[in-house]
Amino acid sequence: MAKRLKVANPARCIGCYSCMMACARTWYDTISLKNSRIDIQTRGGIETPYSQIVCHACIDPPCMRACPLGALTKRKGGGVNLNKEICDGCGNCIEACLVGAIHLDAEKKAVICKHCGVCSKFCPHDVLEMIEVEDSGEVKLTDTGPATDTSPVSPTASHKDLYGGEEPGEGK
Repeated sequence: MAKRLKVANPARCIGCYSCMMACARTWYDTISLKNSRIDIQTRGGIETPYSQIVCHACIDPPCMRACPLGALTKRKGGGVNLNKEICDGCGNCIEACLVGAIHLDAEKKAVICKHCGVCSKFCPHDVLEMIEVEDSGEVKLTDTGPATDTSPVSPTASHKDLYGGEEPGEGK
């Protein structure tokens, strides 16, 4: 059974970049955020939500179809595998990616998620998770019950609203 990366709880992301550093360290032996295969972004500093830019593991990947040299091949479970020896850094895959999850490294080679799951292991807030999918890429249904809402009560909810009890320093 194939596995695929999923952004399970986006509201929990605090922008710590642990996932990005783990990815870069694993695949490039650096801690440069530029070498990460996923990207965490904010749209206005620490007061706005973070967005997680990850490969969606397309079943019919447009990036693969856009590659004129065949450096991208279909991966079991969706998405692509990259042959860096063939990649010439033309950037067609970047333009074709619908979610903006591809960029070039310092060697002008494509940087594309392998869905290895190392990022999810280092995410301290369970924002990312690996899910099982059929080899075709279809999500494997294991539970047909209603999904649990993991989002906060509101974006401005206090600790007390979320977890009950008193806030630190709050006296009676």
